[in-house]
Amino acid sequence: MVAPLRATQCLALSKADMERLQRVFDALCLEQGWARDGERARRHARMLIDDYLAGNTNEKRLLIAGRAFAERLQRGQFL
Repeated sequence: MVAPLRATQCLALSKADMERLQRVFDALCLEQGWARDGERARRHARMLIDDYLAGNTNEKRLLIAGRAFAERLQRGQFL
């Protein structure tokens, strides 16, 4: 059973913010072999945006957080 997605705050992100998130998202989708429009990729994108809005704006740290989230997804441990 798949856990429902959490609601994300509605805040405008700058072009630089979106580019940073896109780079991390693309890198992790490539690493994981996920289709960018698949269920796991959508959960991943939501996690990245939530983490970014919580203050994790460092690209390397986002990548680390994204990898940890991907590992939990592979184990079936949805948050």
